[in-house]
Amino acid sequence: MGSPQEPAEPVQRFIADSMLGRLARWLRILGYDTAYETVITDEALVERAVQDQRWLLTRDRRLAIRKLIRDRHTLIISDHLDEQLRQLRDELQLPLDLSVDRGYRCAACNQRLVVIPREEAVSKVPPLVAEQHHRFMQCRCCGRVYWPGIHWTNIRQQLTQLAKEPQVPHP
Repeated sequence: MGSPQEPAEPVQRFIADSMLGRLARWLRILGYDTAYETVITDEALVERAVQDQRWLLTRDRRLAIRKLIRDRHTLIISDHLDEQLRQLRDELQLPLDLSVDRGYRCAACNQRLVVIPREEAVSKVPPLVAEQHHRFMQCRCCGRVYWPGIHWTNIRQQLTQLAKEPQVPHP
């Protein structure tokens, strides 16, 4: 219902409108290159989608009918993250699997994360985190440091639950 047609090849690069910030962060966590800006005009958003060859994700029906992106968008129906992810899985055949190696991306700025030595991370994370964890990744762009904490466990559980649900056939 949200997409006019299924993409010819698997979608790996997205651009999300300002109403889909949480979805954009989750797609980044899943390793998908997902551009997102909170302040951007519709014209600039469409122009960037076309220029960067990104699949547009939008909640705006008027934006979705624009000629330039008619065949390169998904109109996201729900406000709820689980339903948004389910829609992308079903309509775009988008894998929602953390075990697939698409690389890791910064949830904040979309740049690739790099593994850093524990010794380097110790000064950048809370002391308890430094004591309890041994694997760290950092965004070389914004400097954020990531580690497999309880938030990572919760994300995995939510994605595992989604994976157990049957896909809805896409017409």
